[in-house]
Amino acid sequence: YQHVKPGKGAAFVRAKIKSFLDGKVVEKTFHAGDKCEEPNLVEKTMQYLYHDGDTYQFMDIESYEQIALNDSQVGEASKWMLDGMQVQVLLHNDKAISVDVPQVVALKIVETAPNFKGDTSSASKKPATLETGAVV
Repeated sequence: YQHVKPGKGAAFVRAKIKSFLDGKVVEKTFHAGDKCEEPNLVEKTMQYLYHDGDTYQFMDIESYEQIALNDSQVGEASKWMLDGMQVQVLLHNDKAISVDVPQVVALKIVETAPNFKGDTSSASKKPATLETGAVV
């Protein structure tokens, strides 16, 4: 955002706003006293069940209702999700818009490049593939 205080007239704030639904970025100007409608956002704890093609299946742990989300709704969280993991799903008018995984996730390393003799005299950093397919 940018606060603008012109020589004449009232101050205003110019902000860039990104839509959760379609990802579009719009520049909007707000004057003193302007009111904004508060979005209907609900965060639910859900259990990640499985990945099937291009959809991810989740279950609400309170109502046992299942929902299917696509790659764009899950985003980067898919790199860190394991079957059975509890995640936070952000809903806008009962439509999922994002998935958040816990900050700490224990994953197994399934593949790394081999070490060579004399290669560990200093900190050895090499790519590792995790069980979810993420490369770190």
